[in-house]
Amino acid sequence: MVNGWLVWLGDTFLNPNIVLAGFAAKLGAPGALIGLLPALLQAGGMIPQAFLAPYVARFPRKIVLYRRVAALRLSGVVLMALSAFVLGPWPHLLFPGFLLGLLLNALFTGVSSLPFWEVVAKTIPQERRAALFSARNLVGGLLAFLTGFLVREVLALPLPFPLPYALLFALGALAFGTGWYLFGLTQEPEEPPKEERLDLRLPLRSPGFRRYLRVRVLLGLAGMAEPFYAVYAVRALGQREELGLYLSLYALSFTLSNLLWARLAERGSKRVLQAGALLALLAPLLALFLPPSLFGLVFLLQGAYLAAVGLATTTYLLNLAPAEERGAFIGLANTVAGVFAFATVLGGWVADGLGYRALFGLAAALYALALYAGRKLPQGG
Repeated sequence: MVNGWLVWLGDTFLNPNIVLAGFAAKLGAPGALIGLLPALLQAGGMIPQAFLAPYVARFPRKIVLYRRVAALRLSGVVLMALSAFVLGPWPHLLFPGFLLGLLLNALFTGVSSLPFWEVVAKTIPQERRAALFSARNLVGGLLAFLTGFLVREVLALPLPFPLPYALLFALGALAFGTGWYLFGLTQEPEEPPKEERLDLRLPLRSPGFRRYLRVRVLLGLAGMAEPFYAVYAVRALGQREELGLYLSLYALSFTLSNLLWARLAERGSKRVLQAGALLALLAPLLALFLPPSLFGLVFLLQGAYLAAVGLATTTYLLNLAPAEERGAFIGLANTVAGVFAFATVLGGWVADGLGYRALFGLAAALYALALYAGRKLPQGG
């Protein structure tokens, strides 16, 4: 649980849809490159999982592998901070150094993600999983809410760019490093290693899994607009320091909505997923019409629906997967979802070529399709 709180802090200092997108926008990066940032973090953490599942299955205690890659993950975040501290006078080197650090962090997140979920599934009973993640998100979100004001103050410091961002990246490295170390102390029960090859085709024989995967793909495609609310605020509305306020609104909404989502998830994750898709449908529509003074409402909605979707997709998958095939179910689902995380790159092309109205309208249509597809999910998840 403490690991979750500290990771929340790290995610706030390095929020890909607000802080990193704002950093890249201030550097003048094109839309496709801005969209690549959250895609690398999400896809890097998911795509390797199906290929790593047989390797991870051979570990009697998966926490051992998690510990081994924690330092490598941290090295990527440290490189991001060092690039911002040292390479400011050379913008042509700053962004490649920052991007390399981000890529390293994302790659090794993919190696550690499957062991993380295996440890959670082995140590937390099914009926308590939703409560665990709700508690992690409740306190972590409150901390992130307060941290958003700190981010605003840091971005307002009278320091030349990119030093304020360097401070944020360094604080993120400290929070992440401590959180990963603490999770590595988890006492995981040992189980006999599985020497046989995991059949990654087996999950596809389950009709419930296929329907679940369809919803994940549609949500991934619709997520093409997620980092561009902040970019739109910076470039079209002329807002920069407000990014810290938007972080606080996002964290507050994420935190408070989790109280509702956790209650609903006790009666089944499907209704939480449908509620999240409905709210997600509203966000890009509002972004098209809200005046600058009310644009923070978009981030309130974003926090609420990302909390719902994150909780629902995680708990639904863990409950859907048979214990003996958990690695295959989790690995395949997250790998497929990770591929579609690159939809944010497509979102950048759409924003640059057709404008933000086209991007937000397309995202709304895809969220509507995800909402419809979610109605066909089995109730048991």
